[in-house]
Amino acid sequence: MEDEQQAELIEECNVLRRELSDLMTNDFDRVLKEINDILKNSIRSLKRPDDSTELTSSEATAKPILLSLTHPQSSEILKCTVTLFGSDLTTAEVIYKAGTKVQPPMNTAFRTTIATQQMKYWSLQQLHECSQHLERALGYVACADFDRNIYQLHKAIQYLDLIIDSVNSAKDNILLPKKKRIDDLRRSRNTTIFSPSIPENMAFSFYVQGSKLSFAVYHTSVQGKSSGYFKHFIEANVPALADLLNQLSYILLQLQQLRDKLRVFDEYQDGSDWKLMEEKQKETNILMTMF
Repeated sequence: MEDEQQAELIEECNVLRRELSDLMTNDFDRVLKEINDILKNSIRSLKRPDDSTELTSSEATAKPILLSLTHPQSSEILKCTVTLFGSDLTTAEVIYKAGTKVQPPMNTAFRTTIATQQMKYWSLQQLHECSQHLERALGYVACADFDRNIYQLHKAIQYLDLIIDSVNSAKDNILLPKKKRIDDLRRSRNTTIFSPSIPENMAFSFYVQGSKLSFAVYHTSVQGKSSGYFKHFIEANVPALADLLNQLSYILLQLQQLRDKLRVFDEYQDGSDWKLMEEKQKETNILMTMF
């Protein structure tokens, strides 16, 4: 009876071994190849043809996108049109008139634009960092050069973890903009690209949050001996960012599903049944070599 149970155990473990071998020799490379292509396209979508990059101009897929940022409740206070090209704003026109919203009142509209003839752009740091994380993920994919067999299971899981962490970081850069102090916004070199210059009592901030591009103006308001900031923001939907987020979500889904499958086998390998099967298999192999 015990021999029958052991035989069943060995057969069960052999079936699992074949399934694991199939995962390592077929599914692992299939998933890596698919995400390799998606990662490359995602990186290209964030780069202009004149960016410093290994990609050639013909490979860069970023297209200039003209956006009109709006806010339905106070469209007369702030208007802005921009051109998003890769990870940068290459053109921008701002019209701002706070009126009595600030003290002293601002009755004359302030107009300014990016001086495009100087080839100066507003760098969206979130998207640049997103691209860097994706390039790191692509590097990990290229470095997964170990043998595809069941004995490299731990290494396969390790590489998947590295890729997943990098793609998650890239996605977080788009979803979670970092808060910045007003003084830091004023000192940013991005602000120097506007002509005429941004007044000292104002600060501009362009940032990405999910599939939207937002623009905020912070304006010092002084009333008597007290002072504070008046903030107004406008935004625009960016379909290209929505597409990018969908691609990153798809990559993470494929990687996590593969990782979960491998983890099941990893846990099983650490169990007593698998170890017993290995011992019985060794005994069987020894006996077979004796005859």
